[in-house]
Amino acid sequence: MRAHWLWGTSLALALLACQREPDDPLAAARAACANAQSEAEARINGCTTLIESGALGEAERAEALANRGAAAEEAGDAESALGDFEAALALDAAQPLATLGRARVLVASGQLDAAQPLAQRLVQGGDYLSDAHQLIGAIALTRGQQDAAILAFDAAIQADGRNALALAGRARAKQQLGDFDGALTDFSTAISVNPQLAPAYAGRCWVRVQMPEPDLAAARRDGDEAAQLDPRGVQGQLCRGLLQLRAGEWEGARMSYEAALEVEPGNPAALFGRGVARRRSGDAQGRDDMNQARDFEANIGRTFEELGVQTF
Repeated sequence: MRAHWLWGTSLALALLACQREPDDPLAAARAACANAQSEAEARINGCTTLIESGALGEAERAEALANRGAAAEEAGDAESALGDFEAALALDAAQPLATLGRARVLVASGQLDAAQPLAQRLVQGGDYLSDAHQLIGAIALTRGQQDAAILAFDAAIQADGRNALALAGRARAKQQLGDFDGALTDFSTAISVNPQLAPAYAGRCWVRVQMPEPDLAAARRDGDEAAQLDPRGVQGQLCRGLLQLRAGEWEGARMSYEAALEVEPGNPAALFGRGVARRRSGDAQGRDDMNQARDFEANIGRTFEELGVQTF
């Protein structure tokens, strides 16, 4: 009787274990690949397992490639991301995430003509509407079409009021049109949505410098925050460098401008600002930086003076 009871218990436990085994041996990889909230490396590994399993149909393989591309893009590997997005689209030309990802990478690399039809295709299909309108706005803004950019950013924000990139983009467009109050509001809202968005701090720094009644203390806080969040962010370093010049912090200004020059070696504002910092600290060779900057932009000295910097 005891043996019968033990056998029955063992059988029940075995059946329970079988029920707990996943029907899909790739279930963990599927979950990791599809989880946009997990770390990029975990998503890449999960997607790679799926892609290399040979168990996926074309549509599933395209989705896994698109997810891996999005994770690679998040990790800063644009080349791998673009390769995955293009491979996904070769399998499924309408794959929405791959379409969005490829458009984003193309915009970031300045290939606006190639990116625009992809973003428009997403709008027409009703996929990733907020992101697609944001990309269309970014393209228009890069082309100097501020009014068109604002319309696109408005559509992005209407689709998702927490799209921080669209809010920051609309702020930049308003700033360029001289609407400093509107720009300040949008930059501040973007920061409240995403406190890690370095370009929004950099943009707000410049707005606060350019307003009819500049708020230099708040601008300096924004410039410092932008540089801390993204040391390679050129606009954040330029704004902080300007404020350091105005405060007579020559060594700090030189370092800020040199950080910008590491990313954009020929940036005239960074060259001129470094030249001023060097010259004001007693390094006569700062004049060479200033003259080189004038070769790129003849009126750069006047721009600095209008922003409150004594250049000599």
